[in-house]
Amino acid sequence: MALSTARTTGPDRRLVYVYTNLSAALRDKTSPLREYLHQRYPNTRSVQAEYRRGAGPLSVDTGGANPATLGAAFDFTVRFLLVPDHAPLLPLLGFFGHPRECAVIESVIETAQVAVTPADTDQLSRACWALAMCTDVYRRGLLRESALDNLLRTGRFTPDHLLALTPADAIRQLWELRVLAEEHLLPHLHPPSYPGPTFDASVLCNADADLISAGTLIDLKTHLGPKHQRTGLRADSLTGTDLYQLITYALFDHTDTYGLTDVGIYSARYAHLATWPLQPLLTTLAGTPIDLAEERETVWTLLGGHLHTPSD
Repeated sequence: MALSTARTTGPDRRLVYVYTNLSAALRDKTSPLREYLHQRYPNTRSVQAEYRRGAGPLSVDTGGANPATLGAAFDFTVRFLLVPDHAPLLPLLGFFGHPRECAVIESVIETAQVAVTPADTDQLSRACWALAMCTDVYRRGLLRESALDNLLRTGRFTPDHLLALTPADAIRQLWELRVLAEEHLLPHLHPPSYPGPTFDASVLCNADADLISAGTLIDLKTHLGPKHQRTGLRADSLTGTDLYQLITYALFDHTDTYGLTDVGIYSARYAHLATWPLQPLLTTLAGTPIDLAEERETVWTLLGGHLHTPSD
């Protein structure tokens, strides 16, 4: 989903800026949200350096599978492992108004739910890959000549055909990533758990995080990391955008629905889980004590929340 064009009706475009989703708003250098985060929380280097020091070597390399789809499929995998009866909505949204196709996707969701209990890794991986592809229709639209477009045009949009779209390399990567997650991530997660949570401010700027577990918000990453110029080896890293996205999720929780106390990133290919207490992290980034409630109110107003209440 692309960032919509800002509409201006006067000299101050900030008052009428149109948000669509958080990722796009953070990429847009003219976004008032991004400008605010850079000005309010400029001290990212020490946090990024700490993150790099805690990272190990690359454990799961890429292959021929689409990296964006792989990342979304891994997100779904963790969510189902954490909450086996998880029923994600995003894969269905791109097919709203098409009951036959929605029924097919719901069948794939059931396949994932069933595959978790007996640890049928192949079926779970196939189901999560299919759900990731369907989610992409909601986020970017149905791409012409894509695998899903072909199934729809030829009348073969069925659960079996959807599950068969998963490439062998995707199954290999998802299996290796799952093994690492079961050792380095899942033991650190505790109930209550919320897979794919949205926030009060999501009604103003679309944002859904990966998971919240016992007050800790975790963002899942499957990036490869940059190559070292001399050795050619890849290393884990934390970009400023990733860091800002992480704290913005917490700031979007305007009414403190989830009682967040910590935030973290799990870098799946490096089996690297890094967490920070939320309040001290914000203080470090800002270089001054932060009142979390005030910050949430500021962001809420910046997004146009003064025109809405969180319950709207």
